[in-house]
Amino acid sequence: MITHSSRSRRWPIALTLVATTLFAALTLVGRRPSSEGIDSLATAFDDSTMAATLIAEQKLVDFQVSADETEEAVNSQIGTAGAQAGSLSLPASSEVLPAPLEHVRQSVADGVGEASTRFGGEVGTAGRFASSRVTESLLGLAQAGGLGDLKPGGFSVEWEELAISGVGGARLKAVVAYPKAGAAEATRRFPVVVLCNSWVMNWWEYAVKQQEWAAAGYVVLHYQARGWFNSEGLIEVAGPADVADASAVLDEVGKRAAEWRADAEAIGMVGVSYGGGLALLGAAHDARVKCAASLSGWGNLTRALAGQAAPNQVWFDILMSTSILVGRPDPQIHAMWESLVSAVVDPAATVDPLLAWAEERSPEAFAAKMCGRRLPVLVSNNAQDELFVSDAALMLRQTLHGAGCRVQLLINQGVHAMAELPSLAGIGGLVAHQPVWDETLRFMQAHLRPSKEPPPAEAQQGEVGHPHPPSRPAIRFQLRSPEGIFVAPRFVSYDRWPPREQEAVSLRLGQPLLGGGATGGEAAAGQAAA
Repeated sequence: MITHSSRSRRWPIALTLVATTLFAALTLVGRRPSSEGIDSLATAFDDSTMAATLIAEQKLVDFQVSADETEEAVNSQIGTAGAQAGSLSLPASSEVLPAPLEHVRQSVADGVGEASTRFGGEVGTAGRFASSRVTESLLGLAQAGGLGDLKPGGFSVEWEELAISGVGGARLKAVVAYPKAGAAEATRRFPVVVLCNSWVMNWWEYAVKQQEWAAAGYVVLHYQARGWFNSEGLIEVAGPADVADASAVLDEVGKRAAEWRADAEAIGMVGVSYGGGLALLGAAHDARVKCAASLSGWGNLTRALAGQAAPNQVWFDILMSTSILVGRPDPQIHAMWESLVSAVVDPAATVDPLLAWAEERSPEAFAAKMCGRRLPVLVSNNAQDELFVSDAALMLRQTLHGAGCRVQLLINQGVHAMAELPSLAGIGGLVAHQPVWDETLRFMQAHLRPSKEPPPAEAQQGEVGHPHPPSRPAIRFQLRSPEGIFVAPRFVSYDRWPPREQEAVSLRLGQPLLGGGATGGEAAAGQAAA
């Protein structure tokens, strides 16, 4: 169980900017020209520092990684050749070094020799790559040292990279982090959390959360949706192929459950922005998902991109331009947008194909399917978000609640995905720790570990509103603080919507609102009693 101190830590603003810049840089590291496909997924070292690697390539020229070799055999052969090439004297077992340092050692050994090994093996075969291995090692060290949001303790974390076969044979890059349990816990099974990337984000996005949650006893698998970075296929904006891919990811979890000690009967889906919509759609179409959390996601795509018949041209341009940089968008996306703009200008234009396209990408359209099994859903959006506005999040909550889902709604301060960003970068404690990820972990534990009590809720300063049960309030709104972001957040909570404090007022045409003798008095009395 992971807890966070309610005390706000004031770190220098310069350090916050450095950490945020580093996170953005790491996000761009994983980009590779999309035309190369997934076969060149491993990142080579810079040519100026490749001397040792070239020697390793010469020694491994006849070495081929067969699909049926175990991960241990692959790592052993690559590590041995790399050590010989660089005349390295390295410990050979994690029994010699503590687990985090062993990961660093293995990263060095693998990194020297891995340039000759590409991601061309069979789908599902484990892969090890220098850039990600070093990152994973640093995360382990950060957790051991209690840096940022990572807290020391918990399980040691194992990492693995793999390709998952999606619909049509498209290979999707995936990274899984899972607890390394000891012999005494050989029969233990850990609940599973499946994460999908946000728009333009790669696997670095959730790396800190994967480390944190795996150490807390979860199998955490992040996959890159089709069309993004090194995943094959085209970006279809959460279309049917993306939904089928989500089920393929769950199939892979089932196949590898014994190896990862995963409880395939306790799976939750979580995502931010684009990943949030995919999490809800995946949960709607696959009953193996026991709960879902959408953070800064959408419920109705038409409402999001053209609310009140006003196309959001600014956001469309941002989304399309960035997707071209790091992905391969389906040409149909632009065609649909043009038809939407044309329909606004010309009322006679046909919009049926557009509406059908948007509907199959809208979680609200599948409310009955999703809520027929009373799926628990966490919806979190931000008050100043102009892409997926908070009013739309409230509408999504009402739709799902009315259809029978158990919905928890959280409205935070901030623009799109901003409340989620600090903790994704591991610096949530630097800016008056936003509760979004704490709530998400608490939500997952409550529904994936029903036999155990959920983590105790921290006392929220200034929590006001109607009393709610000890679990969590149904609806929480974060209050804007005039003191800025470096103070503990305050919330107002309700157990229903509309709240009991809100009364309906009925106004009838023809009745004077001001004056008018008895008639006006009767109208006022009627309003007060409504």
